[in-house]
Amino acid sequence: MIQILWNFFAYLGVGYVRDPNEHKHIVLVNSLSLFISFFTTLISFQMLFLPLPKIIFYISLVYPFLLLYTLRLNAKGLIDKARFFLVALSYIYITYVVFLQGNQASAHLYYLIITLGIFFIYPYSKRKTGYYLIIFIFLTFCFFELFNHLLTPIISVNDEHLLIRIKSNNYSFAILLMGFSFYIHTIFKKAELSLQLEHEKSNKLLENILPLSVIQKLRDNPDSIAEKFEECTVLFSDIVGFTEMSRRLPPQDLVSLLNEIFSSFDDLAEKYKLEKIKTIGDAYMVVGGLPDKEPFHAEKIADFALDMITAIQLYREKSGYPIQLRIGIHSGAAIAGVIGKKKFIYDLWGESVNTASRMESHGIPGQIQVSESTYDRLKNKFVFMERGILEVKGIGKIKSFFLIQKI
Repeated sequence: MIQILWNFFAYLGVGYVRDPNEHKHIVLVNSLSLFISFFTTLISFQMLFLPLPKIIFYISLVYPFLLLYTLRLNAKGLIDKARFFLVALSYIYITYVVFLQGNQASAHLYYLIITLGIFFIYPYSKRKTGYYLIIFIFLTFCFFELFNHLLTPIISVNDEHLLIRIKSNNYSFAILLMGFSFYIHTIFKKAELSLQLEHEKSNKLLENILPLSVIQKLRDNPDSIAEKFEECTVLFSDIVGFTEMSRRLPPQDLVSLLNEIFSSFDDLAEKYKLEKIKTIGDAYMVVGGLPDKEPFHAEKIADFALDMITAIQLYREKSGYPIQLRIGIHSGAAIAGVIGKKKFIYDLWGESVNTASRMESHGIPGQIQVSESTYDRLKNKFVFMERGILEVKGIGKIKSFFLIQKI
């Protein structure tokens, strides 16, 4: 219950700041206000056991109660005012204690606690304000350090009570410093863990867009990345009948259909460790043999293509939609890389890409058409049916085959 209550107050105002890096600073301001308020209240009650006027006790209680107003400022979204209020009120209180105790105790050491706190409660974006406050408070500390012996205490006590006060001040300073350090460590550890989780989420999202090896290269060199692969196999597929069906289906159903089909293709690509390049409308492009070299890229693409046909048949039987796949495959050299500055995509260029695309566009619904290059690599492992010579615009005559099944 106490932990829930503490967290409620500690996170007041966090929702007003979009930058998650600043959340820990707000939590620290609230936590310090709670911690110092509780601690100074306990210290104030020790004055009841000293021969001091009761007015001193009542004035000392004003500080911890006013300090809680910091929470109110953060709760209203006045983040900067809350920080400054915490620092300013603490400065005024310590100055009051310094003059109250004079040269009988080293109360001015508490100024160092404030300067330490400022380093953590002010984010980097507010560093100038923080530096100004640190310099001002540190100069105040230096002043009282130099002239502390000249300060006459407002309230004098005998030696026995003076010793109690000095010991109390020293222990209080040590406890406050240790507690403050421990709590800073706890808060920043939580913040680091949160950032680490966000970093992992970002990495997973990035890995869904780019291959891991390409991500590492981009981190080392943010300029454009291009690499030539002498051996790879490219596959293009297209859903036949999709254009006509898109005229009849509501947009939501159409997107749902594509998502289900392409998700099954993604699972197959992951199964065969192939690299999905992109989807364009109802077209699906995948490649084997890059960015990590794979000697059996053609065989894996062939297995993948056969499973795609099976997946579409199952979906057609389940949904009743009259759709088929037209698939084209070609093996050869290609250039792969990432270009541009925004919305990165790992893409392919070269004759192999064009040929694979033509194999698909000149293909037959329900069939997997492959070039002679792919056929030569797989003829001893798969069953093919020769289609003949195709006249392909921009490329010329190509001998093609239909992939039937695996031997």
